[in-house]
Amino acid sequence: MPDDDFLNPEPSYTFIGTSPVDELLEIARIHHKEAKQMLDNAERSRAEGHEEEAKLLTDLAESRRQTALEFERAARGEGSDPIVADILTDQEDLSKNYVPHESNYRPKLTAEEKDALNKLAEYTAPPPPGPLARAIAWFKR
Repeated sequence: MPDDDFLNPEPSYTFIGTSPVDELLEIARIHHKEAKQMLDNAERSRAEGHEEEAKLLTDLAESRRQTALEFERAARGEGSDPIVADILTDQEDLSKNYVPHESNYRPKLTAEEKDALNKLAEYTAPPPPGPLARAIAWFKR
C-alpha cells in the first residue's frame, strides 16, 4: 500500500443528506420558521396594544429573515458562509468600540483627587512594628 493512502485515506462511510448545501438550507428553514413565529407574536402584541414590543419583534423577524436569505444564497453558491461573515462583522463592531489598554489610557486627576489618594495610602499603610514585634525579631536574628 503506498504512503499516500495513509496520509489521505478515502472515507469508508458516507452520511446520506448531509452535504453542506443541505445543512445551509436546513439552517435557512429554521431561520424562516423563527421569523414567522416572531411576526405572529408581533401581531398578537400589536392587538394587545404593546406597540414597542411589536416593533421589536418585527425588527427581529426581519433580521432573522435576512439571515435566512443569506444562508439560501450560500447554499446556491452565490456568497460566502454566512456564519463566517457574521463573525467578521461582529469583530469589526468590537474593534470600533476598542478601548486601549490601561497603560495607554491615564485619567486626568485633579489636585484634590491626588491629595485624597495620598491620604488613602497613608491610612491604609500597615502600622510600624511595636516594641514586642521588634523584640521577637531581635531574638530571631
